[in-house]
Amino acid sequence: MPLPNSDNLKARVSRENPDHLQRLQNLKASLNAAYNCVTKANKKAHQNNKRLYDRRAKLRKFKVGDLVYLYSSAMKPGLSRKFNKHWSGPHKITRVVTHLNYEIVDQNNKKQTVHVNRLKSAYDSEAWKPKAERKTVEKLRKKPNLRSKEEEEDETKFGPHPPLEVRQP
Repeated sequence: MPLPNSDNLKARVSRENPDHLQRLQNLKASLNAAYNCVTKANKKAHQNNKRLYDRRAKLRKFKVGDLVYLYSSAMKPGLSRKFNKHWSGPHKITRVVTHLNYEIVDQNNKKQTVHVNRLKSAYDSEAWKPKAERKTVEKLRKKPNLRSKEEEEDETKFGPHPPLEVRQP
C-alpha cells in the first residue's frame, strides 16, 4: 500500500462539518511532522553509512592495458571453502566503461565487465601470456631423455617393464 506524500495531503473537505475539518488539520500536521522526522533520520543514516564505507574504501583507477586480478567469492558446490582461491587472473583491461566499471579480458580471450571493487593491480607483467603464446604443461615438465636407443627399442617392444617369465609346474 503506497503511503501518501506531501503533495497528496491536500484533501478537500466540505466546510459544513467543522469537526471533520479540525480532524483533517490535525492529521495533516502529524503526517507532516512524521515526514520531517523520517527525512532527518534518513539523512543521518545515509551520512553514517557513507562514513563507514569511506573508512575502508580505496580509490582505484586503472588504464587500458593494465593487468589486474579479479575477485570472485563464488565457489562450485561440494568444494571446501578453505581451499577456494578467490582471486583469479591476471586479466587485462581492454576498456574503461565508466570510472567504476571496467571491461577485462582473461588469457582465454573471455570478456567481462566488472566493478572496480572486484579488481586489484597485478604488478608482474610476465604473468600475462595469452593462450596462443603459453607453453603447455607437458613441455615444461618434460625431462631430458638420458636412456640409450637400445633401451627405448626394448621398451617399445615389451612396454616399460621387462616381460614376465612364465613358470611351468
